Amino acid sequence: MKITNARLEQGICTIELLEDKISAIRPGTESDADLDAGGHPVIPGLIDIHFHGALGIDGLEGRFAVLGRYLADRGITSWLPTLSTASFDRYRAAASGRSEGANSLGLHLEGPFLSRGRKGAQNGNWLQAPDLSELRSVPGVKMITVAPELPGALDLIRKAGCLVSLGHTECNYETALAAFDAGASCLTHTFNAMPPLLHRDPGPIGAAVERRAYAQLICDGVHVHKSVVLAAYRMFGPERMILISDCIPPAGMPDGTCGSAGLPVSFRDGALRLEDGTIAGSGISLWDGMLKAVEFGIPFWDAVRMASGTPAELLGVPKGRIAPGYDADLVLTDGQGRPVTVIIGGRVWKNEVFQK
Repeated sequence: MKITNARLEQGICTIELLEDKISAIRPGTESDADLDAGGHPVIPGLIDIHFHGALGIDGLEGRFAVLGRYLADRGITSWLPTLSTASFDRYRAAASGRSEGANSLGLHLEGPFLSRGRKGAQNGNWLQAPDLSELRSVPGVKMITVAPELPGALDLIRKAGCLVSLGHTECNYETALAAFDAGASCLTHTFNAMPPLLHRDPGPIGAAVERRAYAQLICDGVHVHKSVVLAAYRMFGPERMILISDCIPPAGMPDGTCGSAGLPVSFRDGALRLEDGTIAGSGISLWDGMLKAVEFGIPFWDAVRMASGTPAELLGVPKGRIAPGYDADLVLTDGQGRPVTVIIGGRVWKNEVFQK
């Protein structure tokens, strides 16, 4: 497949695909192309490493085929199905789910080794102490969120055999440093469900900056104020800041109440909350979060990187860049920054797919 008149960061180019890889990038336009991008941006397919569900479907149900199609329609070509705190029996059952559309790159377990005091919208009935044997019993885990102050957490981080992100935690700066030194590499939804960054008590955020860890961030205009989004961008840079959706089952549903991980969540005016007012996940897609970052003042190509290239680098997969040798996961956009044609593994998923 050949795509011409594609606006990349370096200018107008022609992109050539061979099977499921990008084989060549050439400056300028060519007449014998299969697709004409119209001079609009062509970007790498987005990668959402923190997506729980949508359309009333919870990732814990293992219905990854429906959710993968939902994501692909919105320009997200890869994801980590993210499972909220639950029993390990539910994790093992969900792990058998297979994605369609967007590629599943492995599971993200957001629990159950979390702080009760910072559980947020997690189901506290299933919180427990770190247990390496239980973690290892779940096939396909790519990432786990852990509160490092829990007894045994540092040993689990050292031996986890998957990426470890710090979140839903009460940990202080010193404990976070110890966790990063033990092998943790990321913060889960930075600023949310963790101690704040204070000038004499830097907490896990200060430790992450110092250890050059990655920082996931929900950019929906609800979870984190615009000014703090920009501050995080300047602290971590596009090389370390990762945009996530933290999208949960009420997304794509009418305003009202919908279950998420066994808890009722109300969805009104773009915000999702538990009955006690605790903020839950988001109702946005990662694509919407990327555009919100641009609206806040982050340069377009940096926002693209934080939603594609940077998560790919964290995961260690050849995605998130339009360069020879990388996976042929691409999105052709229109003049308003919306996804028009989504290509996954060198094949057109859909044309004219934009859905609000």
